[in-house]
Amino acid sequence: MERRKRELEQQEQEKSIQPDEQGMGEPSQQEHREQMSDQSEHPFLNESSRERAQSENKKSKARRKQMPGIPSLSKRKTTRRKSNQATRPSKPSNPQKREVDSASKPPSKRKRKWKGKVALLLLIVLLVAGYVATSPFTFLIMGSDARVGESLSGSRTDSLQLMEFVPRSRTVQNVSIPRDTYTAIPCEPDREGDKITHAFAYGGAECTIGAVEELTDASVDGQVVITFESFMELIDLIDGVNVTATHSFSEKGFNQTYEYTEGVSYAMDGDMALAYARHRKTDTDGARSNRQTEVMTAVAEKLASPSGWTKIPATYRFMKEEMGLEMNVLQMASVGLTMISNPEVNKMQVEGQDAYINDIYYYEPLEESVQAIRDALDLSIWGTVR
Repeated sequence: MERRKRELEQQEQEKSIQPDEQGMGEPSQQEHREQMSDQSEHPFLNESSRERAQSENKKSKARRKQMPGIPSLSKRKTTRRKSNQATRPSKPSNPQKREVDSASKPPSKRKRKWKGKVALLLLIVLLVAGYVATSPFTFLIMGSDARVGESLSGSRTDSLQLMEFVPRSRTVQNVSIPRDTYTAIPCEPDREGDKITHAFAYGGAECTIGAVEELTDASVDGQVVITFESFMELIDLIDGVNVTATHSFSEKGFNQTYEYTEGVSYAMDGDMALAYARHRKTDTDGARSNRQTEVMTAVAEKLASPSGWTKIPATYRFMKEEMGLEMNVLQMASVGLTMISNPEVNKMQVEGQDAYINDIYYYEPLEESVQAIRDALDLSIWGTVR
């Protein structure tokens, strides 16, 4: 009995010390019922123990009244959350991402400036390309007398055609230089002059260009060297050319003998075109040069026509590899723009007289003829004389 009393007293003390989580106020009805049931279940408790328990309850009530009120757990959590939100400094939403976005998306003004610079650069490039493509372009055609199977080295120029293309005025200046023209040769410094055909035999294309430039006072921008074999292959590569004969004659080709009648147009393959361009028995060397010019003009017209556009890449590669063509894209554009505009072709030839120096025949050019050619080639971008 005494042990049970002590256990009840200890339970009462622990209940008085433990804070009430539901408000720390008056004991709940459940606790009161438990106390009454405990008392009713233990009828052996004497009066003194009952009085002692009541006094302990009064003391615990007095202590609870003196203690400050403790808020409930849910209130403490809510208060703490609010205080944390009030004291916590506001931080921006992901500043690094904002910086990346600002860096990846420059201001519209910066975009406009960048686009403006690109447009200005493209405009400048187009203006420069247009200026170059429409500038006069001088081209030298050197026809070698090397036969089929013969080496180009040591051969002579059978014909020389200096052509100046002026796109803006739609004109072509065509100067024919006879092979025996007497002039200074750069690669023969010990001689006062020689036949211009010998320049290729002694110094190749470079020496020939130097001789032509000194004679005509023109600057050669591009060049090509044509042999009999490459000439025929070029004509066949573009499926032939149409040429109107300017002289009546017959000429033997590699395959057959061809008959030409003045004023008649012929669809010529490589062999027929070569026979036409080589003939000089019944007329002059200048007339032969003109026929060569006619064939080369027909080649340019064929390539400039819509049906010939697809053949330009193959023709350019062939002339580059087999004919030593020196001409860039803009220069080709200059030639093409001139030829498709149905240009006016001004044909000229170095006029001269027969002369013998040390019993060797030369064609001595007349000074007035040479000066007229120099003036005609000295053109501005608009095709006017400088």
